[in-house]
Amino acid sequence: MENKAVFNQIISDYELARPGYPAELFTDIAEYSLIKKEAKILEIGSGPGQATDYYVKNHYTITGLELGDKQVAYLSKKYAEYPHFQAVCSSFEDFKDEPETYDVIFSATAFHWIKPEIGYPKAYHLLKKNGVMAVFWHLASIIEPKTEMLNQIRNIYRKYAPELDTYITEEEAKNLHHLRISEIGTHRLFEKPVTKVYRWEDGYTTKRYLQLMNSYSDFHALSDAKRQAILDHAAEYIDSKGGKIEVPQEVRLYMAKK
Repeated sequence: MENKAVFNQIISDYELARPGYPAELFTDIAEYSLIKKEAKILEIGSGPGQATDYYVKNHYTITGLELGDKQVAYLSKKYAEYPHFQAVCSSFEDFKDEPETYDVIFSATAFHWIKPEIGYPKAYHLLKKNGVMAVFWHLASIIEPKTEMLNQIRNIYRKYAPELDTYITEEEAKNLHHLRISEIGTHRLFEKPVTKVYRWEDGYTTKRYLQLMNSYSDFHALSDAKRQAILDHAAEYIDSKGGKIEVPQEVRLYMAKK
């Protein structure tokens, strides 16, 4: 697992460089959950608001949980003109609210921080009858690279920080997919989950790709010298290829009704 506390320090790079989520994903959640405008939404791990935007700007009442005080301040300022949004500095485990309060609870590339035997029963407790739990994750950063350029970046990591070369194979990704389905079934509380996959190509300039590298908290476990060496050699390589790099993106969504 990454160091959660680091995200408090890398808000800008996270928002600028992480790939975000396709609009279709949010439409799929809305259609599955049949939420109306008066719906109440809880987000677990809002980050800089990449998945929060849809719900805030479509005027749902949404509470966003974040661990870092700087992230909460950032979200509060970002959505200051939207009175139906509130950011709360709390872990999901410590968060308290009345039972059966929310129509949808969702988490974007964050629910792996929470033990499933704690997270899913608590979400079930907080959801209204027929409410929906939706969790989704980016996979591009954990599955073995599929392009020559990304493999060259991987070789740079291997040279300076082999401990970060922790990609999983396609077969392991399938196993992870089945694990996440089984975790939603903890204590057999939710209905059988519905899953969807979204894929697209994301183009990065050299600068934005370096910001992407800097947005991962495990990168900050390295010494300053190692981080700088990796960034310098990655920049040199991408610039030598025209200053652009394509990243195949993949997001997997899991939805289940109470």
